Amino acid sequence: MTDQGEPTDVDGFEEIDPFLAIERGDLPGLRDALAAGVDISRERDGLTLLHYAIDVESDAHAQTGQPLHVDATALLLARGADPQRRSGMGSGVSAEHMATLSGHWLALELFEGWSNTRHQS
Repeated sequence: MTDQGEPTDVDGFEEIDPFLAIERGDLPGLRDALAAGVDISRERDGLTLLHYAIDVESDAHAQTGQPLHVDATALLLARGADPQRRSGMGSGVSAEHMATLSGHWLALELFEGWSNTRHQS
């Protein structure tokens, strides 16, 4: 992967930057990156993939006025992202807190369901 987040060709395999996939709304690319073994807790600039998805989805809604989406957040949650994990290698806020601050109510609904399912196990 280049510093600009563009995919790189490694031994004939193009590595997909999961942050770029989230930013572009490329859910198949995000899925493929995770399937290829990208760490679900990967961080860039103090944000995990889940934090970044919350940020991108909230910003898109605020900037365009289009309905709020939760697609990337849902995919990451389904693949094992923890909404209670703090960013910044544990020194920042949780994705759940970030969703609360940004008003990402759809993500909060998902997180509540995730939490309820975990506590029933």
